[in-house]
Amino acid sequence: MTYRLRPGRPLSGEVVRIAEIQYQRAIEILRDQPEGPFEAIHGARKRFKRLRGLFRLVRAADPKFCARENARVRDIARTLSTVRDATALAETLDHLLASRAAPGNETTLRAIRDRLAHRRDRIATEQTDLQARLVAAIAGCEDGIKALGKMRLPDKQGKAARLIADGLAKTYGRAVKALETANASGDAADWHDLRKRIKYHRMHVQLLARAWPGEMAIRADIADVAGEALGQDHDLASLADLIETEPLTIGSQEEIAVLRTCIVTCSARLHDQVRDIVKNLLRDDPILIHGRVLALWRDAGR
Repeated sequence: MTYRLRPGRPLSGEVVRIAEIQYQRAIEILRDQPEGPFEAIHGARKRFKRLRGLFRLVRAADPKFCARENARVRDIARTLSTVRDATALAETLDHLLASRAAPGNETTLRAIRDRLAHRRDRIATEQTDLQARLVAAIAGCEDGIKALGKMRLPDKQGKAARLIADGLAKTYGRAVKALETANASGDAADWHDLRKRIKYHRMHVQLLARAWPGEMAIRADIADVAGEALGQDHDLASLADLIETEPLTIGSQEEIAVLRTCIVTCSARLHDQVRDIVKNLLRDDPILIHGRVLALWRDAGR
């Protein structure tokens, strides 16, 4: 697997290798567009998220470099987000219909879905500079590859092991805290923060999978399922925001009332699902996770 650090190899070379692969694949997708520009954007954004997860794992060793490159990747992704975000809103109505959150109101939801699809198509048509954005994104990736040579990471096995154990444990601890906060507040922003923290944890256990293949694979699978549910919940929150900013896009007051009820019902179900999914994933103390990863990585590198 290309998104895996190899124990015993110099860490700086491993991080550069993985980052180059992610950048190159993003470039290839954006350049070739095998399934069209919008699917290419979706595919490239996945690579950008992996890059940000990689930099986050090792950023304590070179915080200025990692902050700069994280900002580079984040900004590239943002320039390509408009149509993808509009597409996600239309797909959210498909999820609502499949969830049967509003029995008897399927006709209303389909009508809203059609309006959101029309909005997506309009935004895509109006984005006349899309090709220029794709070219700029490719150039940004190429600049990111060139910058990798400036990163400074420890290559001694003991220091490298401590660095990645620190990085994984810190992200894991933030996920534990984010779950507590989301449960306490119920705010959409806090559930979205939990989603980000779990996604980073998933990337980090993928990166370290060779040290503990079985456990890391299980953790990655659980985090992936939780992340999908939280992604749907975030889309519902974005749909609720659209009701406030573009109510005429949604429809009549009666249709908006139906949609709001569906959003609340479906979101509550998703939160319950996530609590059940992550109850074992996030049950350990971060200090315990740190010590376990540190020992396993050291052993795997011998």
